[in-house]
Amino acid sequence: MAQKTSIFDIPITVGTLAEGVMLIENLVSDKTPKLVVLANAYTLNLAYEKEEYRCVLNTAALVLRDGTGVAWAVKRKGIAPGHNFVGTDFVPDFCRYTSQKGYRFFFLGSEPGVAEAARKNLESLVPDVVVTGHHHGYFNADQSAGIIETINTTGSDILLVAMGNPKQEQWIAGHLHRLNVPVVIGVGALFDYLSGRVTRAPRWMLDSGLEWIFRLLLEPGRMWQRYLIGNIKFIMRAVRENMSE
Repeated sequence: MAQKTSIFDIPITVGTLAEGVMLIENLVSDKTPKLVVLANAYTLNLAYEKEEYRCVLNTAALVLRDGTGVAWAVKRKGIAPGHNFVGTDFVPDFCRYTSQKGYRFFFLGSEPGVAEAARKNLESLVPDVVVTGHHHGYFNADQSAGIIETINTTGSDILLVAMGNPKQEQWIAGHLHRLNVPVVIGVGALFDYLSGRVTRAPRWMLDSGLEWIFRLLLEPGRMWQRYLIGNIKFIMRAVRENMSE
């Protein structure tokens, strides 16, 4: 059965893939718009450092464990870390699990053309998936209302927002009251991977929890602070939190 724990005062749910799918399906059936967060070490570091972002995450209906670092922190609390809910794998898995239920998805985010390519590739992986529309993430605040109106007209059940942390969760929280979509999930670089724009790590690295090393090697200039400095900060903070409990 799925369990809850807390890291840096953020409630984290851990469990099996089937349990994660069921929890999101329950949120869809409730109809009221809700934020779902896939929280990795970078997400939690941001929440630790930025009170405003921490408050946003604490408004989420569901925060699922993503990544090796969070798995390690959860284990230190004596809890099995469960499934790794990294969006690049979890979204296609969710679509496969629920392919006969007709859930409707809308893609929002990434550069122009990327969400459309991601949609096509997802449809090839899961032929029964229903994607109602897509829009890039390069728009200004004044354009949000029009985009939301478009999304609302599609009757979508799940909105996937790929803008990166913390922007995606902040945008969702700021507009959730205007969205007529039951579940809104921040999915980071999902569209870049699904579209083939960014290369995924080899399977053995994914299975070993070493995808972060592959991403660091691909983009050292952009990722070194996030993974090298960020991972050390996360470990130190998690250890300190455990000592104070």
